[in-house]
Amino acid sequence: MYRFYCRLYQWVLKLGTFLLPWRKPELLSGEESLKKLPKLINNLKIESVLIVTDKGITSIKLMDAFLQGLQDENINFFIYDKTVPNPTIDNIEEALQMYKANQCQGIVAFGGGSPMDCAKGVGARVAKPRKTIPQMKGLFKVMKKLPPLFMVPTTAGTGSEATLAAVVSNSETHEKYALMDISLIPHYAVLDPLLTVNLPPHITAATGIDALTHAVEAYIGKSNTRETRECSKEAVKLIFENLFEAYSNGSNLTARKNMQTAAYLAGIAFTRAYVGNVHAIAHTLGGFYSVPQ
Repeated sequence: MYRFYCRLYQWVLKLGTFLLPWRKPELLSGEESLKKLPKLINNLKIESVLIVTDKGITSIKLMDAFLQGLQDENINFFIYDKTVPNPTIDNIEEALQMYKANQCQGIVAFGGGSPMDCAKGVGARVAKPRKTIPQMKGLFKVMKKLPPLFMVPTTAGTGSEATLAAVVSNSETHEKYALMDISLIPHYAVLDPLLTVNLPPHITAATGIDALTHAVEAYIGKSNTRETRECSKEAVKLIFENLFEAYSNGSNLTARKNMQTAAYLAGIAFTRAYVGNVHAIAHTLGGFYSVPQ
C-alpha cells in the first residue's frame, strides 16, 4: 500500500510540474563575462549587495576585480566568507543577519555549490522571515519572491546556478536535506571560464563527475521531459569530450567553458527531472561525515 501511495504521489507531482511557472537564469557567459555583472546590478537599481563566498575564494583574491567593478558602479557590498562545505543553518543565519544589518537588496553567490546553496538559503529566509530553514525543508515551502540572486560559479559541477534546490546541513543533528522551490531558481548566472582556470586538477575531476552524475540521474529518472533528456545528453557529451582535457590542461579555456556549459545543462535537467539514489546516499554521507559531494 505504501509503495502504491509513493507511485501515486510521484505521478501527481510529475503532472503538476507542467503547470508551474518555470524560469531559467539570465546568463552572462564567455571570457571576462564577470566584468558585466556590476553594470547589470547597477541597472537593476540595486545599491547594496551581500556577497556569499568562502575563505578559499577570499584568500586567493579571486573576487578582487569584481569588487573593484562594484566600487566603480557605486554599489555597496558586504562579504560573508564563512561558508563551509555542506553549508549549515548557522551559515545561513549569520549571512542573513549581515544582509539585514546592511539593508542589502540583492545576493551574489561567488564560489562552488556551497556558497550558492547558502545564498539561496539566505534568500529563502528573506522571503519567509517567519519560517526557519527546517520548516522550509522539502518541496514548495517558500513560494515567495526572493531578492535578486546572482550566481557566479567557480567550479563546473553542482549546477546550482540553474536549479531550484538548496542543500543544507544541520550541524547539530547531522541531517542534510534540500529546500526545493521554483522561487530558488537564480535570476542571473555568470559562466566565466577564467574563474576556473586555476582550479586544482582533483577538484576539476570531482566536480566534473558530479555534473555527469546529475545528467545521468536526470536522464534515467521517471520525471524527465523531452527538454531534460536533451540537456542530459548534451551535458554527457560535453563532459566526455572535455573533462580529461580540463583536468590535464587547466588553462584550456575552451574545455573550461564547455565544462561550465555541461554543468549548467545538467543543472537544468535535474531541477526538473530530479536525482536519485546516488544523491540520497551522498546526502547522508555528507551530513554525518562532512564528505564533499
